[in-house]
Amino acid sequence: MRVEPEYAAVGKFFGRDPMYRIPKYQRSYAWENHEVQDFIKDLTNCYEKRRLGPGNEINHFFGGIVSVERKVTGVVHQHEYELVDGQQRFATFILFIASVISVYEEMLEEAKNNGDTTNEKIIENRISKLSERFIQFDQEVNRNTFTIDVLELSKSDKAFFSNLIKRNNPTPSRDSHHRLISAFDQILAKIKSLYATHSITDRLDNLEEFQKIIDNDFTLIHIITYDEKEAYKLFQVLNDRGKSLTEGDLLRAKTLELLEGFSTQQNLVENLWDDILIDTSKITDDHLRWIYASHYGTRAGSTTLFDDYMSRFFPQHNQIIAVTDAQVILSTIQQLKEEFEISRKISIGIWPYSSSSRSIVQWDKNRLDLLIRELGFKVTLPILLSSYHLGESKFSEIVQILEKFLFRYKTVCNQHIEAVVTIFHSHSVRMRLNPATYNIDDLKNELRIILNARANDTVFKSSLDTLAYKEGGGNKPTKYFLMALEHYKRWYDNGAAGTPTCLDKTRIYDFSSTTIEHVYPRNAHGTVQNVNLEPLKNQLENLTFMGPSDNILGSNDDFATKKPIFLASSVSLNIDIGNLSQWTTTELSTRKEALKNMGCAIFVV
Repeated sequence: MRVEPEYAAVGKFFGRDPMYRIPKYQRSYAWENHEVQDFIKDLTNCYEKRRLGPGNEINHFFGGIVSVERKVTGVVHQHEYELVDGQQRFATFILFIASVISVYEEMLEEAKNNGDTTNEKIIENRISKLSERFIQFDQEVNRNTFTIDVLELSKSDKAFFSNLIKRNNPTPSRDSHHRLISAFDQILAKIKSLYATHSITDRLDNLEEFQKIIDNDFTLIHIITYDEKEAYKLFQVLNDRGKSLTEGDLLRAKTLELLEGFSTQQNLVENLWDDILIDTSKITDDHLRWIYASHYGTRAGSTTLFDDYMSRFFPQHNQIIAVTDAQVILSTIQQLKEEFEISRKISIGIWPYSSSSRSIVQWDKNRLDLLIRELGFKVTLPILLSSYHLGESKFSEIVQILEKFLFRYKTVCNQHIEAVVTIFHSHSVRMRLNPATYNIDDLKNELRIILNARANDTVFKSSLDTLAYKEGGGNKPTKYFLMALEHYKRWYDNGAAGTPTCLDKTRIYDFSSTTIEHVYPRNAHGTVQNVNLEPLKNQLENLTFMGPSDNILGSNDDFATKKPIFLASSVSLNIDIGNLSQWTTTELSTRKEALKNMGCAIFVV
């Protein structure tokens, strides 16, 4: 491979009409706050040394960048450079200069308002020169003039970055956009804090020091290559200042490399990856792992996600790619994008179907939110991704099976989850293999077996004692249990025949706006205080919940005062309490047993 390294100050690489492009296989802007702060620390150090006077300047080496050089058609002696390694640094250099220009523009307004024509011309000249070197310039191509951006980021960041450095206040739409804004704001704030003095002349001198830093003090090695295929290989082993490539970045780069020579498929895949990789690397990694387990019934390796995906999803990487292979790769990534869209919704408890059948109402949809967000069972994502393909009714049924099973098995009885995950993964594959013939009863039977073995009625009843009120938080399971009993209470009171069913789905209690209430007050004082009930006040049998429309005034009053409040409640559990004549240890004991019996009848599969 032919390479030509050049060591020089950063400013040397932004000379006459510089053109840097981020190739399509590159990731988006990835520097987080700590990396931007490192850059600012280096900048500040160089600036403070310069302020000490001539001879105190220091050099800061930013490492090596690698690019592929290409001639620009129709322009004499013009080249553009595809940055294989160095995007993060080059983008940050330009954000730095854009920040300097932004300060100059503020000073320009000040000079105009003060009638300071001398400094006005100086500032305008500096803005023009910096903009042409680092932001954009006019280029003549075959007798036509075009405005060219000095640095173009990859497609997902290109327009946003261009508008940001031109101070057009673009609206962010992905995680990398927020990182770009954050970097710009932090650098701008630091420049303003360093250069500020009262005199406009002194400020002009101080700002000029920043240009000298990039033209003299910041240095790097630019390694120029001339081979596109070698560039792909270099990309997969090089990192920007220690910023490791994510699994998604590597998959993007490798699949685009495989499609080199198939421009139609490659361009479509580039767009698909832009849509797939809009989240943080951690969230993207989670989605990739859930999707992998959903397809193959096993977790991807903790350090081999990229290799596992290439082996399973893109086996074509081990052969010479033909047009049919290119089309298969495109189809696979189209499917992956669709899976990501579904996974994004399910993983935050949003119902994944755009339109619903009449049999599915808001109550059914809320069960997914409870399973994922309130109970926190993201371990169900692989099987939920697979069950999505069974259709909405079966998906809803499986959500409710998992919700009741996992609350009983894991939340209350605290049994090990691994055996259950194995079942989930196995059924994930079976659902995908033949959605039309998949039988949900098979899943229910396996879950019943494990419940009988590890979370039977005796274990469940005993474990329900852990659902006590906890000061300072951690009461979601208790609130969920009480709300679930309320939803199924009418079915239970009617004889509890057959499968537990909510008979009144029009009553929907928003989880976040309902509150746990103590029947005997949590903070009883004076004559209300009862020495026999004090030890039991935070236990399950003394707890209920109130909906947002219920009157909770009088929560610290005695039972006689609270009876009318319970009787007027929208919650039937509360009406039962209100119908009692007194609230003693006897009533508490009776209610405790009743709640446990109801729980055993409802939390089954």
